[in-house]
Amino acid sequence: MPTKDDVFIDDQCCIKVNPSGGYFHLYNKGDVQEIKLHDIAAATSRQCRFTGHLLDGIEIYSVAEHCILVSAILEAMGCPPDVVFQGLMHDACEAYLSDIAAPFKGELGSYHECEHLIWQRIALKYNLPTKLDPRVKVADWYALFVEARQIVTRDEKDLSTWQGYETYGEDSKQYMLQLNAWLPSEARKQFMCRFADCLDKLYHYLDEACEAAMEPEQLELDLG
Repeated sequence: MPTKDDVFIDDQCCIKVNPSGGYFHLYNKGDVQEIKLHDIAAATSRQCRFTGHLLDGIEIYSVAEHCILVSAILEAMGCPPDVVFQGLMHDACEAYLSDIAAPFKGELGSYHECEHLIWQRIALKYNLPTKLDPRVKVADWYALFVEARQIVTRDEKDLSTWQGYETYGEDSKQYMLQLNAWLPSEARKQFMCRFADCLDKLYHYLDEACEAAMEPEQLELDLG
């Protein structure tokens, strides 16, 4: 059992994170340095989407792989590299909050407030907007139905009852990328590789655009 010293420091809710070994304080907005890419990749690679309710034979489908999928869908939609990067990082908060089934998030009191506080620091750390591009949400919906068809249900009739199907269900078929259901070690590695790939494309994009909000040399990202 955690003790008071493990969970609270100076009355601020915090958690100990690994592999960096630091403490993440929910209400201490000055601890941006505690946001580490290795922690995000490791934690999200070990969290299973759909609260683990997957088809037989699929051991895990991680939040990390979901983030990679969303970024790939945004790329397929023709979005610029900065939006693709947002797609990769859009669920990074779940490294600290855990993945919660969407229908229940609104019932958990201050969950969205906590999510917002964490995202502010992730956004500052990685030069992301505090409000995501609307296309990220669209790609997230598409990803939901791509995933559902491959790892949750084979029954399109059942899928048609899901929230969002009328708007995104049919359109998502044009983005039916093959899922891998990587085990955590591989999902973590693939997330890190995708992060590097997104940055490489983003740097080139900023160089060529000559009208970005920041110069490439300002994107000093601490990989942790």
